[in-house]
Amino acid sequence: IVKKICDGLDYAHRRRDAKGRPLGIIHRDVSPQNILISYDGDLKIIDFGIAKAANRIVRTQTGILKGKFAYMAPEQARGEPTDHRADIFAIGVILYELLTGERAFKADTDFVLLEKVRRVDVVPARQLRPDIPKDLERIVAKALAKEAADRYAWASSLGSDLDRFMIDQAFSSSKEELAAFGFQVADALD
Repeated sequence: IVKKICDGLDYAHRRRDAKGRPLGIIHRDVSPQNILISYDGDLKIIDFGIAKAANRIVRTQTGILKGKFAYMAPEQARGEPTDHRADIFAIGVILYELLTGERAFKADTDFVLLEKVRRVDVVPARQLRPDIPKDLERIVAKALAKEAADRYAWASSLGSDLDRFMIDQAFSSSKEELAAFGFQVADALD
């Protein structure tokens, strides 16, 4: 699932206009609610409603927070300028939550939650689930790096590390397996 999220976001991040100029698309609201798995096993990233493009005529005001706080990158939570690596941080949060079964950032108030996000105050994945392989924890930690410069440069780089890990562990992920997973989740929600 996370590898397919990486593929979709990398495509958006690297989009160019007709003259070959980067569009600078950043989703800014990557969260589980915006990830859909079709009955055919295709993954869709939805709700680009607050996405930012570098060449957009109407710009959002700097310092205005948009998106779900628990999936924001620290720089986004501080109201600072962001780039596509903010989406990579959100992918890291989703991966963390899928692996641990726990929220990466939780608090009683939005203010405390934002402070935790700004500091990247998160329990290491292996502390919650010691059975998580160290290589996979390293991938999560890099995606969740506090400084954007320390994160994966591109979603495809994160996806490549996940691919290598899956090959090393002899894991597979086909459209059929994703479709079956989608049905299992739907049945569990009924």
